[in-house]
Amino acid sequence: MCMPPQKCEFRQAFIMRPFCIARPNSMDTNTTLQERIKANDPYINQAYQLLAQNKTKEVATLLNHAQRNTTDDPRIYMIGAQLAERTGRYDDALQALEHAVALTPQWWPAQLEYGLLLARLDKYTPALEQAEKIFALESTERMALAGVIDIAIRCGDLGKAAQYNRRALEVYPDDPVLELNLARTLHHSAQYEQALPLWDRLIERDPETIAARYGRLHSLMALGRLEQARADVEHLLHIDPQNPVYLYYQQVVNGQPPKTQPPELVRELFDAMTQNYDLHMVRRLRYELPKLIAQRILEIFPERQFNLLDLGCGTGLLGLYLGAINGAMVGVDVSREMMQRASLLRVYDKFHSVDLTDAVRDTPASLYDIVTALDVFPYIGDLSPIIGNVHRILQNDGFFFFSTEAAAEAPNGYVLQANGRYAHSRKYLEQLLADAGFAMATLEEKTLRFEADQPVKGYVITAQKGH
Repeated sequence: MCMPPQKCEFRQAFIMRPFCIARPNSMDTNTTLQERIKANDPYINQAYQLLAQNKTKEVATLLNHAQRNTTDDPRIYMIGAQLAERTGRYDDALQALEHAVALTPQWWPAQLEYGLLLARLDKYTPALEQAEKIFALESTERMALAGVIDIAIRCGDLGKAAQYNRRALEVYPDDPVLELNLARTLHHSAQYEQALPLWDRLIERDPETIAARYGRLHSLMALGRLEQARADVEHLLHIDPQNPVYLYYQQVVNGQPPKTQPPELVRELFDAMTQNYDLHMVRRLRYELPKLIAQRILEIFPERQFNLLDLGCGTGLLGLYLGAINGAMVGVDVSREMMQRASLLRVYDKFHSVDLTDAVRDTPASLYDIVTALDVFPYIGDLSPIIGNVHRILQNDGFFFFSTEAAAEAPNGYVLQANGRYAHSRKYLEQLLADAGFAMATLEEKTLRFEADQPVKGYVITAQKGH
């Protein structure tokens, strides 16, 4: 149905109405479109400044003034989209940017804003298609290149991110930020050898750079070159002698791996992964354990009547697959950013940002019907303090579901692998469960996920407390 031309008024909440071409009513109709858009510059510039100060009402007023000049200025809709996104009105934000790119299909800034929004909203396929469109339009402008790299990383396509990054380095050779980004991308793609020359170049240019030293340390450790990694650890400790993460790595490179990773290291790792964690684990690593365990729980408790403690809840993948329950669901994680994302699911009743060992030690006895620890124990070597306390806090007949990576040989029951994660032996796990008093325990050998297209073997354990 065709509607009469009307103005799209921007309000504080940014209510997007159907896009129609309004007759400019504050300028002479003989002025050109370019002149009318140019006349909007003061409004647009001020709107961006006020947006940075989160003065949304004033921004909306300026956009309405700009619309009186012309409704064909794409910048109006680009700013309007930001207003909508800030208030959680994502469909309106998408509609605004779709209109902006329709107005100026060859203008890369509008295309980039649209692509970034798609990526932020986890619309990965159209976001990657948009990145390709932007790259075809503009492959030399720094902001455009940085934008398509960001889109590719957010969407989990590290191959594309590396491609865009290499193109950026052709245009801006020896740029340290671009070299750092490419080194990190290659490392996270398990291309450790390819990352090393970039780390080396960054350190040669600035020997005191913490980011490159830390990055090279990880690449060398992943390659098993602990002797070479020692120099980077010692340099980092010279800068920050009491840093618990550096002290941990000092023990590792000296062949004395600690019993567990420090909470600071786990928090650092998962805070950095929060934005793309679900995509990274489910899509790239084909991680299906939360879905599997949720199905098993609902088979045992079809009425959904149980209290559950989710150790290392992360972004709440288990809660996502379980849905609402007739009981309490409590999440524990050292990463507050992960828990913030999990809270958006609205299925968890409470969160605690504490170390897992402390969490189970300080929890009252016989409180939970179910305790889960999925993809958590690869960051903990010695499980004895945890498994005993899990048995204590379970109600009679309660269930403990957890996973570990499998160790072929582990004289102490567990071993720190080159990938930085712990693996545990079957014998060690069976002994701990028996010592804790579990009446029943089954250990299934399964592929937990894939890394570099190679299966990661492990155990999925179901243990039940007796009467």
